[in-house]
Amino acid sequence: MNNLKKHLTLFSPALAVWMMLSGILHGQTTSRLSSSFIARGESALLEIGIMGGQPDHVPAAPTVKDIEIEPTGRGPRPSMMPGRRFEYVFEYRVVSYEVGKHVIPPVEVMVDGVMTRTEPIEFVIFNPDELQWSEVDYFGRTIRYASAFRVLNNKPFENETVTTEIKIYVPAVLQVEDWGIPDFERDGVAAWRFQSYPARGADTVNILGVPHYAIAYPSTITPTRTGKVAIGPAKIRLTTREAVQDPFPRWVNPELYLQVPRLELEAQELPPGKPAGYENAVGNFKLSASSAVTDVQEGDPITVDLTVSGSGNLDTMRPPKLANEEGWKIYGTTNDQRGDERRQLSGSVTFHQSIRPLELKPEIPSFRLVYFDPKDETYKTLTTEPIALQMSPSTAKPVNPATAVQTLPIPLERMSDILAIARPAQLTAPVSLSISPWLGHVAGGLIALMLIAKALWMRYSPRMRKDPIRDAKLNELRDIGQTATGDDTAFLKAAGRFIEHWLGGKSDPQIQAILAERDAVCFRAEPPKSVLDRSRREQILKLLRQAATVIAFLTAVVLTTPAARAADIATQAAEAYESAKYDDAIKLWLEAGPYQELSADTLYNIGNASYRSGSPGQAALYYRRALVRDSSHAEARQNLRFLERKYGAITVQRPDYQYAIARIPLPIWKLVFWGSIWLCVLALLVFPATRPDARIRLAAVAVLILGPILLSLGFLGYRYFPNDAEFADVDKQAIITEEKVTLHTDAARTSPEVIDAPPGSLCEILSESGEWTYVAFATKTRGWVQTKSIEKVVPGEPPLPPKFNKPKAGGKSA
Repeated sequence: MNNLKKHLTLFSPALAVWMMLSGILHGQTTSRLSSSFIARGESALLEIGIMGGQPDHVPAAPTVKDIEIEPTGRGPRPSMMPGRRFEYVFEYRVVSYEVGKHVIPPVEVMVDGVMTRTEPIEFVIFNPDELQWSEVDYFGRTIRYASAFRVLNNKPFENETVTTEIKIYVPAVLQVEDWGIPDFERDGVAAWRFQSYPARGADTVNILGVPHYAIAYPSTITPTRTGKVAIGPAKIRLTTREAVQDPFPRWVNPELYLQVPRLELEAQELPPGKPAGYENAVGNFKLSASSAVTDVQEGDPITVDLTVSGSGNLDTMRPPKLANEEGWKIYGTTNDQRGDERRQLSGSVTFHQSIRPLELKPEIPSFRLVYFDPKDETYKTLTTEPIALQMSPSTAKPVNPATAVQTLPIPLERMSDILAIARPAQLTAPVSLSISPWLGHVAGGLIALMLIAKALWMRYSPRMRKDPIRDAKLNELRDIGQTATGDDTAFLKAAGRFIEHWLGGKSDPQIQAILAERDAVCFRAEPPKSVLDRSRREQILKLLRQAATVIAFLTAVVLTTPAARAADIATQAAEAYESAKYDDAIKLWLEAGPYQELSADTLYNIGNASYRSGSPGQAALYYRRALVRDSSHAEARQNLRFLERKYGAITVQRPDYQYAIARIPLPIWKLVFWGSIWLCVLALLVFPATRPDARIRLAAVAVLILGPILLSLGFLGYRYFPNDAEFADVDKQAIITEEKVTLHTDAARTSPEVIDAPPGSLCEILSESGEWTYVAFATKTRGWVQTKSIEKVVPGEPPLPPKFNKPKAGGKSA
């Protein structure tokens, strides 16, 4: 006792902190055995763990006939359990030579003055002569090992969880660095991960006079059906350590793969006489219920925590039910996911049940769990005590129908079906040149700068003096350059005159060479007409110009359009659609060209084919994709309205005048708005940049009269265009494509439901987590939905033809 207090004193400060952090307020005692299948003479480790408090004494070693159980002498060992739970662990060594099934009884431990008990543990002592040995080639030699799946009960009932273990014996001469996790098959059973125990190392046992490592991989399995079920075969990778010399000694880590044979079981059907309310609970359980809030208002939701503890199928059992549901709205349940403790037969699971009172209630009714006990093969029922409530009446005032504002119904389109497919001239549209929207503003600004420059030139150019000598030189040089190509004599004479007149016989060697060349050619009795090649003429002109400035603006815009697709593709797709071969029609339309080149009519046709195939969600998706390609596509917008009204899709609600505005594409409204602004600015700049009698001033006056009108129209169309990007960026928009889709409060099927999302509903993608996506609707409703149930309006990669769930032909449909 003194030694225990000494050990606890060393860890008590840290223990107090960890208990406060983990929220553990009461003691809980558990026991576990390192292996449930022990060879004769083999030792196993028994651990008794205490969580949520300090033990008042060292637990006494249990007494079992023919079993030796002794403390290891290591004292209490602090340990951190999964989920950051702190516990003290007391260790005992278990050895036996008596073959057969044994039971370690419950161990009583006093924790902070409260008596707690562990669950009993069953285990088997077997004869090692029964082991089946296998061989494997390893590092140039043969290794013999034994491996098998073992269960405590080879004839379990359906849904009965039984202790299962992979037991392996390998020669102790192997230096094993890592015991891998088994990769196994399962047939008709649910099983959690098998993991080696203990992690600190392996126990050794002499088998046939040879030391072997004994490794256990404990877990549990639960048959999910009656009849023959099986687990395995399994494969386990061991990482070992060996010394090699090539040529210097070094260590390597070769891998060794062990095979575990398949184990078959016969699952029994539950006996008849199942009571009302029984679902799938099999085992021996206890049930408790609690609620953190008992002072509520009428109509407020209440969460009840239902804790099921004991041994059995805790991971697959369905939650307890209200004994009396009258006057209550029942929602879905969530449960705290169990971790590594799933490998243990005993434990607890907590369900969080959400309920809402539909009227004043004095208490939460009892919850009931009906389960089957496989030990005595009887059905039993657990019932919790009612939870008292302090419920006050709701303060919400009911609406008086007599005083409520009456609204007239809006006329609806009398559509009973979608419009027909479009027959476009081409299935693809030219790839539009990616031009920044600011390019138009740049062009307008350049024109405005030119007009401003022209106005400044007209105002200040009279003050600038011209150089008549410079102009004369330039004019004469222009005449020299225009001399006939074949008359070199006239060219050289003109060049000589220019040098003598304007350059004054400049002493530059290159200029003197031109004069010498003129004298040698032009002053003969019969001078030749052609003596200069083209390059020499250009060289002379360059020297004469002295300086030349050439400004060239080169603007070349080459727009290429992809070749139009063959007309027979459109014909084949239309024929497939008319023949009700909608899958073939969709495939042909999608293969008409790259997705980014498909026209709005083509995407609209794919939407029609999807609707005919029985997928309103895919139809709405492609109608919206057509509208992204062409916002004025009237047929796509009309069919989309029809689908949303027919299936009650959640979408952005807009007045009718906005749909009238949408008949003109949004780029046109933007062009009218910004174009009117620039036209008015340029019209104002025309007056200072032109003469009073210029005709362009009349056009400027007309622009100043019509410009403000066009500006107002463009602003109204631009401002009130029904653009769903106001709800969410088009890259984040997605469509509910499947039917019977439900939003959840969390990324789990068992979490409470939020709202049903009909096919065709428009949502915004907020975040993603594995197979779930967090979305928001225009109604301000948010929740989690499975990613496979939605598709983005703007796909990240070329979409594949949608797959439709077609009903199988039966007696009614064949």
